[in-house]
Amino acid sequence: MTAQRRPPHLDTISGTIDLELPEFDAPPSDPFAVLRDWVAAAVRVGVAEPFAVSLATADAHGRPSNRTVLAKSLDASGLLFVSSGGSAKGSELAANPYAAALMYWKETRQQLRLSGRVTPIAAAESDAMFAARPIAAQASAVASHQSEPLADPAGLRAEADSLAAAGLALTRPADWGGYLLRPDTIEFWHGSVDRLHRRLRYELTPAGWTHTRLYP
Repeated sequence: MTAQRRPPHLDTISGTIDLELPEFDAPPSDPFAVLRDWVAAAVRVGVAEPFAVSLATADAHGRPSNRTVLAKSLDASGLLFVSSGGSAKGSELAANPYAAALMYWKETRQQLRLSGRVTPIAAAESDAMFAARPIAAQASAVASHQSEPLADPAGLRAEADSLAAAGLALTRPADWGGYLLRPDTIEFWHGSVDRLHRRLRYELTPAGWTHTRLYP
C-alpha cells in the first residue's frame, strides 16, 4: 500500500514570524511577566481567540479528557475558568485536582502551556463572577445540568428563554463556580517553518522559578 502524503500546503505552519520575542534570548526570572506580554500582544495584533484554552483533566484512574474553555483571567495568580462541579471536568478535578492548559494562537505561531494544581475559588468570588454575567448567560447556567443526558432540547431552550425574558438577576447554581489553575510549569513556544521552534520552560521549585531553553 502506498503511503498517503499530506498536500504540501499542510506541511507548513501558518502565521507571522515578525515578532519581537527577546525572552528567548534573555529569559526574565518571572514567567508571568512573559505571560502578561504575550497575552497583551495577542490581543493587540488581533488574535481571533486569545483566551480560548484547551483544558486537559484526568479521572482517578488517569484516563484523560480534554475540552476548550474560556480563560476568565490569566495572571500571576493563575488561570481562572468556570464550570459546573457536576460536569466531566468538575468531577475529574474533584478526584484528581491537576490539569494542563494549552493556548495556541495560529496567527502568531505562539503556544502557551501551563500545568499545575486546580482549586475551586471562594463561594463569594463565584457569586460575584456569576452576578457579572449577562442575564441570558445566567439563565443558561441555571437551566442547564451540564454533562447530564438531555432528552428534551426544546424544553431546555424554552426554560432558558423564559428565565432570560424575565430580566431578573438569578442566583448562582450551587455547583457552578470558578476554578483556579495555579501553574508549577509554564512553557512558551514559538513555531518556525524550518521546525527549529523556540521553546522556553519555567518550573516552580522551593527556591522559586527556574527556566530552561529546550530543543525543538
